[in-house]
Amino acid sequence: METLKRDRSPLRDGIALLICGVLAGVLAAAAAFPLVGLGGLVAENSVNSFESLPTELTQPTLPQTTYVYAADGETLITSFYEENRREVALDEVSPVMIDALLSAEDSKFYEHNGVDWVGIVRAAVANQGGDSQGASTLTMQFVRNTLIYSASTIDEVIAASEDSYDRKLREARYAMGVEETMSKEEILEGYLNVIYLGNQAYGVHAGAYTYFNKSPADLTLAEAATLASLPKFPSLADGLLDGEGDDQPIVDRRDWVLQRMADLGKITQAEADEAQELPLGLNPRPVRSECVDVATSNWGFFCDFFKSWWIEQEAFGADERERMSLLKRGGFKIVTSLDPALQNHATEKLADEVSVNNSATLGSVTITPGTGHVRAMAVNRNYSLDQTENKPRTDGDDSKPSNYPNTTVPLLSGNDEVIGYPAGSTFKMFVMLAALEEGWPLKTRIPSPSEYQSRIYGSYEREPASCGFQRGNGFWPWCPTNDGGWSSGPMTMWGMFGRSSNTAFVQLQELVGTSKAVDIAERSGITFREGTGVAEARKDDNLDGYGTFTLGFDATTPMDMAEAYATVAAGGKHCNPLPVMQIVGADGTEWTDAVAPQCDEAYSKDVANAAVSAGRCVMGQSASGTQCEGGTASSYFGDWDRPVFGKTGTSDSNRSYWLLASTSNATTATFVGDTDATYRDNVATQSLKDAVKIAGEAILKEAVKDLEDGGWSKPSDAMSNGKNLVSIPSIDCMDPDDAVSRVANAGFDASIAPGKFDSDCKEGEAFSTSMTGSAPSGSPIYVLVSNGKDYKEDEDKPGDGETPDPSTPPDRD
Repeated sequence: METLKRDRSPLRDGIALLICGVLAGVLAAAAAFPLVGLGGLVAENSVNSFESLPTELTQPTLPQTTYVYAADGETLITSFYEENRREVALDEVSPVMIDALLSAEDSKFYEHNGVDWVGIVRAAVANQGGDSQGASTLTMQFVRNTLIYSASTIDEVIAASEDSYDRKLREARYAMGVEETMSKEEILEGYLNVIYLGNQAYGVHAGAYTYFNKSPADLTLAEAATLASLPKFPSLADGLLDGEGDDQPIVDRRDWVLQRMADLGKITQAEADEAQELPLGLNPRPVRSECVDVATSNWGFFCDFFKSWWIEQEAFGADERERMSLLKRGGFKIVTSLDPALQNHATEKLADEVSVNNSATLGSVTITPGTGHVRAMAVNRNYSLDQTENKPRTDGDDSKPSNYPNTTVPLLSGNDEVIGYPAGSTFKMFVMLAALEEGWPLKTRIPSPSEYQSRIYGSYEREPASCGFQRGNGFWPWCPTNDGGWSSGPMTMWGMFGRSSNTAFVQLQELVGTSKAVDIAERSGITFREGTGVAEARKDDNLDGYGTFTLGFDATTPMDMAEAYATVAAGGKHCNPLPVMQIVGADGTEWTDAVAPQCDEAYSKDVANAAVSAGRCVMGQSASGTQCEGGTASSYFGDWDRPVFGKTGTSDSNRSYWLLASTSNATTATFVGDTDATYRDNVATQSLKDAVKIAGEAILKEAVKDLEDGGWSKPSDAMSNGKNLVSIPSIDCMDPDDAVSRVANAGFDASIAPGKFDSDCKEGEAFSTSMTGSAPSGSPIYVLVSNGKDYKEDEDKPGDGETPDPSTPPDRD
């Protein structure tokens, strides 16, 4: 029955000892050794007589599979490996598995000293006659495979596997040395962990699960014989796990192993006969290999984020190559922060709202404030490399596939190529935080006209959002408007944040300075990637001239937004997003430093609590001491029985829409946008805006259902009402430079606003400041210069009735 040819891969044992002049070669090999099998005795110091054993054999470090689990420590997400392997102790392997392997591979294992000389002669004679027989003992196989799998270079692999006389001699010498330094049980255990069993399964643990989805301790006689068939012939199993290929060769080999076991007295003939009647009974465990083969396709986005996080950690190696090698070879058990119930709920909720076949990307990220643990990353997409049936791209670029329904693009966490989605009014949070930090109190009152003529923002080229007139020197001021054209008298920060007043926040940003708002955004966790407005303004050294920041023209990722709002929820404590909770090495050592949250103080708790107070107005929660005037998400959160704050955000031309929502122990960023065309207009239709709010509210509710009710302290009196405010000097028809000096001497950052404004002072005279009354010391205060439009000469002086300059704008009051 045994007519099979051994597989002759350089990584598999089975290369016959081919020596010119068969018997002469065998005798030459024999002469090189202190013999046992041919009647000699092993020299007392046989290892020293040849060469020292390499460390790889005395302290083998074989690559092992790393398994990645969800937060429950039981749900397998995926695995990372160069070789699918998990080491086991000898007592963790069924005795019948050991008997089957020894019967098939080395029945004299307990009799020889590492080299079977009689077997070498027999194999050499048989090979000369045309048969293919091996003479490697189990110990020699252990030596060869250990050296191969411990190799770090191609040259080392070749040296350990080449079909050469020198290699066979070296292997035999090492085998004899191993027999002197290790017990038979230790050699056998090492062999069980190193053998290749086909289908990327290395060792009996991986083999047992790969073919039968069970522990090696639970293998039946027939299953053990099947695995024992594979060390010499791993290709017999090719295609079988996919339901393809011919199983008869492996059945024949299994039956040969069973008969061999009966002939050696390991089992009875009746047991062999009974097992030979059984089918193969393959029951393979689903393979989880990296991120394209996770338990659920939508989990791949979290897996991809975990992988990116891992290769950024210096604790795992000097560079990305070393870190990935450790992940694939280290045999870790990694418990991540992924909440499988929340992840599945979020995935289903998003898919219910927007199909995976819709070009609009609807996604959500949930983070734990105070630790940064990422609990869910869900989106209406499948994480898959197969994009052959993807729908057309919305940007018309046919040179690459679209992102729907299948993609591996990091839609939620971004990278150097994926900058995210326009943030919309969610960025108003950073302007407010900067204002609070600078000492502007929540009760600061700023008017909210339907259109505002910016005093400092604009350009020297007319743009779509420019006002319909120029100020002096050809400066076109920017005229932002409120969505829907609504207007209001002076509003506090509670009111203008709750109602998301564009015109009031542009004025607040003028008072604070864009650079300070950007700084606090970055401290909170926002990264401004290449191509964003902030990045371009920095290149031009004109960050404080970048007016549209507060309206969120810049693209950002859901991960960054969740991170930033979680910083607010945690009282100003910023934590980097963290996808892991526990890392245990193959030796049982816990990597506690690697999983520790990486946090810092972005701003004071006092500032954070004040921002939360305003953010609760958005959700329809008017806490004690607040002055809310409505909220853009109140209809979705107004009936919540626990404190919650957040912000909605519509980007310019409806390119995206956001809902940021947070309790003290869970922060969710939900959005809709277009990954193929980040700045495409009219993506966020009204129905998609509703979908964002419906899904975002449902996801946050699921995230907190088993968590304690938490909350925040009310803002301090200084945050609400102000402290140590400084009076702004009055300016009345004076030289602009003198006016700047007067304001600066009062303790402010004074400068002249670009352009000229209507006033009754002479053209070129300073007549007022951008803010009147009181302000925090050091605030930017702009001196306004008159265009002379309303100036009137005294009656006894000429000048009445002069024709006005046609370039002067009409009165806009």
